[in-house]
Amino acid sequence: MDHVAGGSARGRPRVDRVKTAGALVPALLLATLAGPAGAMVERALALGDAAYARRAEQLRDGRARPDAIAAAIDAYEQALAGDPSRLDVRWRLLRALYFRGDFAEVTPEERRATFDRGRLLAEDTIDELAKRFGGAAPHELEAGDREPRIDRAGLGVSDVARTYFWAAVHWGAWSRDVGLLTAVREGAANRVRDYAELCAALEPGYERAGAHRLLSRLHAKLPRVPFVSGWVDRARAIPEAERAFDLAPADPGNQLLLAMTLLDLAPDRREEALALLARAAGTPLRPELRAEDLAVRREAGKRLATELGAPGGAAAAPAS
Repeated sequence: MDHVAGGSARGRPRVDRVKTAGALVPALLLATLAGPAGAMVERALALGDAAYARRAEQLRDGRARPDAIAAAIDAYEQALAGDPSRLDVRWRLLRALYFRGDFAEVTPEERRATFDRGRLLAEDTIDELAKRFGGAAPHELEAGDREPRIDRAGLGVSDVARTYFWAAVHWGAWSRDVGLLTAVREGAANRVRDYAELCAALEPGYERAGAHRLLSRLHAKLPRVPFVSGWVDRARAIPEAERAFDLAPADPGNQLLLAMTLLDLAPDRREEALALLARAAGTPLRPELRAEDLAVRREAGKRLATELGAPGGAAAAPAS
């Protein structure tokens, strides 16, 4: 996933807000959700998880039919309305919105609206977390202070990490569609970096080391612009890709990422990269990740064909 440059981190640029289902409610109100409302939230969450598990049962030309993921999003929205304090609801909704935007049958307008919804929900969540943490969001805390503060706030480290991961993903996906100037003005790249780094620190293996994949692509592809993205370091791209691969070597996305990064930045490791591309292009589709794996398999096959000079992407693996 390619990302574009962004602005400052602390003293974050303002993001135009849309109203979400509400802010994180104060702890004193949580007791009111333990009864019928709490049961409703759990039912909605279970319905959302069941629909999300079916998100790629029906594919057409590599894209998921929209019904299952729409049902998941609707259920998660209901759960969020019932208890806006639940981070586990929020990151699940962010995850479902991302799948809809990147893998389901949607129009370009629907795709942009989906990622905009995710971006705004992510920022609303992080802003509310900052209030609960006394003004500093988790990614703005010193490393040694993060987990104790998360625990004192009554939150789960895993839920915070996953919220930040999907926030980073949405900012990156949104950036692809809005253009460089808009993304720079909103501080997109810095947000992706900061949020992915927090996830990598708290739960490095989540989504098959997805935070390390994000960081690798940032450092490999983002232009290094003084005062905007001067922190970009090409030397970090391969180590981040290798870290993702080490954490989840069987994942075709990690194989593809490491292969592309080596081809772009370490031509002396070309044979290793080609072998990784061949593995990614031939990986059987996992039932729970059919749409994601198919997209990786096609991209790996296309790049392998290009590298080997095959006409028309002949090395690409067939869809199934």
